[in-house]
Amino acid sequence: MATRPMSPSKRVDVGQIINPPFKVLMYGQPRGHKGLFTIGIPSAQRPNTDRIYLFDTVDSIIDKTTESEKEEVTLVIMLCDLNSTYNTHISVNVYNTYQQHVESGFIQIIHTQRSIYPDLEHVKPTFNDTKDRLKWRAKQNVDFSFLMHYSINISEYYIQLEDDVIVASDFVNSIKSHLSISTAWAVLEFSRLGFIGKMFKSSDLEYVASKLMLRYDEAPCDLLLSPIRMDLGQKKSIHSKQSLFQHIGRFSSLKNKLMPSIDNKFKDNANVTFDLYNYPAADDPEASFQTTFETYLNFTTEFAYDNNASSFFWGKTPKKGDTFTLVLAMPQNLTRIVVLTGKKETRNDNLLYTDLECSTFQFGSSETDECGTMFIKLTGLADGDADTLATGTAIPNNVKCLRLRVKRKLRTWVVIREILLYT
Repeated sequence: MATRPMSPSKRVDVGQIINPPFKVLMYGQPRGHKGLFTIGIPSAQRPNTDRIYLFDTVDSIIDKTTESEKEEVTLVIMLCDLNSTYNTHISVNVYNTYQQHVESGFIQIIHTQRSIYPDLEHVKPTFNDTKDRLKWRAKQNVDFSFLMHYSINISEYYIQLEDDVIVASDFVNSIKSHLSISTAWAVLEFSRLGFIGKMFKSSDLEYVASKLMLRYDEAPCDLLLSPIRMDLGQKKSIHSKQSLFQHIGRFSSLKNKLMPSIDNKFKDNANVTFDLYNYPAADDPEASFQTTFETYLNFTTEFAYDNNASSFFWGKTPKKGDTFTLVLAMPQNLTRIVVLTGKKETRNDNLLYTDLECSTFQFGSSETDECGTMFIKLTGLADGDADTLATGTAIPNNVKCLRLRVKRKLRTWVVIREILLYT
């Protein structure tokens, strides 16, 4: 393979990274037959939380595959954190939790080694991304490449997942039904999100893995997918009508990034509850509300702060500058603030282009101006949600008011499902 520049002073031979025998610690035995498809799941530690979504993902796959289907499917879990101690700890836990499936060959567990990675500290800047994000997305491309290359000869097809998804009911048969389509294809897409649920022919994996490695520092993996697909002769994306994989993670493996996106086309959306997912009971100190949003019928402001998933505030299309303000009866030292918007089943009516702001108690403030004029931005809402723990946001002491401020006119109405405050 060709070489590419790494930094002004360093070059790396890509072939030296992925072509030698893999030096991995592996649990699970290769099967004596070639399966139908391999599911590849890279997994790394997530800052700001102890939550490990990987077990939810594996549980979902196990629950949604029959015993006969487990003979056709191989699940390869790659622990790829740069902390090797963490990788060893999780691999032992995975083995102990799923020992039966590991020993049957249904699950294989592998580790990466730090030596497989090129220089991630000198990634060329693109898309105006921060240095941390550049490093994170470059590492992700290398992780995917390594996992694909390892998986080349296991099955006929390969599906890329992440470690924070659940699968749809009867997903194996749904995938099989797409293998008989008359259109020539290189990539079948069973999710609308990122690189989740993308299926390749194993005969193409070496090419795909090589392209991800050669362009690892140029763009995020999902943006590299389109040129790879076109190189393989497929001009347009081919999506399943219903998505078979749903994203459930909220904490990213990139520090201080919230990832609340869900796939509205997921087959089992009606049977999955996403709101208040794994949140502890909030303290929710006494508060009142002020808003410039036009309230629809009796979906009033109080429903955004009642710790009840079945009720919500519903407002008509917000304008630039509109605000939704929570006024605390007493100033509070808050340890965490969570804001959840959009309809829980579909995430429609999200509060987009909006900042979460706060003001602190000011001595001498009048009763008619409890919040004062000095609001500071805490964080922007991501796909309509905010979580100061996930984003590593510092909250000042003596918070008196919290405000959601719209930065541009929206096209839809807005649902505020819940505001959770922790003291």
